[in-house]
Amino acid sequence: MKRISANIFAVLVLALTLAACQTVPYTGRSQFLMTSKAQEDQLGEDAWREVCAKEKKCTNQQYNEALLRVGTSIAQISGQSDFKWEFRVFQSKEANAFCLPGGKVAVYSELFKLAANDAELASVVGHEIGHAIARHGGERMSQAAVQSAGLQVVSAATKGNTAWTQAYGIATEVGGMLPYSRLHEYEADYIGLMLMAKAGYDPNAAISFWNKFKTVGSSGPFGEFFSTHPMSEKRIEEMRLKMPEAINLYNKCPNKKGLGVRYR
Repeated sequence: MKRISANIFAVLVLALTLAACQTVPYTGRSQFLMTSKAQEDQLGEDAWREVCAKEKKCTNQQYNEALLRVGTSIAQISGQSDFKWEFRVFQSKEANAFCLPGGKVAVYSELFKLAANDAELASVVGHEIGHAIARHGGERMSQAAVQSAGLQVVSAATKGNTAWTQAYGIATEVGGMLPYSRLHEYEADYIGLMLMAKAGYDPNAAISFWNKFKTVGSSGPFGEFFSTHPMSEKRIEEMRLKMPEAINLYNKCPNKKGLGVRYR
């Protein structure tokens, strides 16, 4: 049994050694990745086909035109010339959005009840594109692979003792996976703020949007500890700290759009 656990541990160490260390654009943070960009983009393509087949496309012309207009503006300054950009609004009562690896961007129609103009929409689209630019999906997959390999080591070393494996799962989730999820959200907020400013949208609109969005949900009685997303007040506080940098980029933009098109 010890030999088995040692072998598994050796494989884990080798995987960690061979894995690529990348630097996240804008933040400069070093990240651990076991996936290639090509693999992530292919997974994004596959997931996009599944989502488009399952979700109902929104027929609201104003919403579709807004997303295409805002999304294209951000895509043009994102530096991601290899992304195969697509933008689609889905009909849903859920106020949500996402960007898959490779540049597949979706916004759910309910979110337009919160976004009052192009700049507020840009804060959401920029945030989601920020996740893709930072390759957070690949990083999460890499973390999950390491967590799974570690669980095998613990299981082998403790002869499958349930208490130990459960303790390991809780410790790695709360001590590792959840904090990384919150880090990713803060990072996407920051990158999104810079992207919308570079695209010519007033970055102050991000504050107005997230102030509205924080009323939609809550992270529960335990606050941020067991949440993958930072609490809204902390996110807004962080955005305010980054705002001078965003304003500087906005002022340098030759084609300022301000709040852009207003929806109501």
